[in-house]
Amino acid sequence: MSHVPAYRSLEPHRILLDPAFPYREELLQFIWEQRLFDTRGLRTVDGAEVMVVCPGRIQQGSGPDLVDARIRIAGQLWSGTVEVHVRSSEWFAHGHATDPAYGSVVLHVAYLHDADVRLQGGRVIPAVELLDRIPRAQLERYQRLMQDKAWVPCASMLGQVDPARISLWLERLMVDRLERKAREVLQLHTALQADPLETLWVLMARALGSKANTEPFTQLARALPLKVLLKYRDDTVRVQALVHGQAGLWPPKLDAAQLRTLIAEHTLLASMHGLRPLDPGQWRSGGVRPAAAPVQRIAQLAALLPRWEEVVHALLHAEDPSDALRALTRPGNEPDAPSALGSTGALHLLINAVVPYLFAMGRHTGRPHLEARALRWLERLPAEANGILRRWQRLGIRADSAARGQALLELKNNWCGQRRCLSCVIGTCILKGGGTA
Repeated sequence: MSHVPAYRSLEPHRILLDPAFPYREELLQFIWEQRLFDTRGLRTVDGAEVMVVCPGRIQQGSGPDLVDARIRIAGQLWSGTVEVHVRSSEWFAHGHATDPAYGSVVLHVAYLHDADVRLQGGRVIPAVELLDRIPRAQLERYQRLMQDKAWVPCASMLGQVDPARISLWLERLMVDRLERKAREVLQLHTALQADPLETLWVLMARALGSKANTEPFTQLARALPLKVLLKYRDDTVRVQALVHGQAGLWPPKLDAAQLRTLIAEHTLLASMHGLRPLDPGQWRSGGVRPAAAPVQRIAQLAALLPRWEEVVHALLHAEDPSDALRALTRPGNEPDAPSALGSTGALHLLINAVVPYLFAMGRHTGRPHLEARALRWLERLPAEANGILRRWQRLGIRADSAARGQALLELKNNWCGQRRCLSCVIGTCILKGGGTA
């Protein structure tokens, strides 16, 4: 016998039934998992009493939406999975009726029950309908988050969230970001035949490229092996010739004789070591601050090489990050030495290259003190100055350390920018209507 209810007006519920409502099914999964519906007198569509012992947890892979659920139906406890749809008839539209992966479903949850659903063997799955159990204000709050054109969806609602909850969430995001960067470091380490110093060299070059020139700087470091450069680290002219020549960009203040000398040196050394220079058309200068212009950053990269052993020792062994900053910014002793790295560039390099390197190598080699040092450096270093962090500060969330700055960048780029409000602690606090989650 069908348990689909007779005709009723759906106008009060049209907001979620509208196909234009964003991420409808994901919202229902969240509401079910977090029990954000009226649970009083919950029954299946055929009248059996339902007690949600454990709603299950959302899983992102294939198969039913929530796993590890425990549901008591008419006094009988069932353990298994839960499937959620806006309309129960979507069970058939999504092909679940013939998919054996859905044989573990013990309860079908739908906003609107418009069809009984069955397993492959023909058994009707118990179903509950949430149509009259979710406050409209809650749906409107979510809709506002998804459709708001503000810089971050929750900009006007951040004041509803307990600052302590935000701080705890940012701590987790900082670690998530560092762990993701560490995985990238280890992938590079493998690609470079597990050479730790070559890995550090490429990471440092890539960091100096900042966002605009990350890829060209990476290619430059890969096209100019550290072991080749270090053969000439005591010869400033040859270092400049190699680095600028491989980049295809020459220092702008050279006279004609100096430029001819560098070009000749590069031609000779490139032939000796089988080096192929980059296409200079890859470099981006438009919209880049003068201090971060490619030719300036290339000169600063070259300036590190005569002092490579001193710099690396400070980066790998200093307990205080200020010692590492001093090593990066100390000018060379030669009168014609290339430009030293400034404090802003050195800070960027530490945060985006050295800290992930220390964390990754500590994990890879079983030296937890390196992981701890990486985390400690992030706590002690100031945050970088950039537009994203300034926007967060205007919203009342200040980056008082590099650790918090990294977390706020992660939040904006990989959560707010993708509107992952249902997985974000701040978003869930707002959707629950208060400052706790």
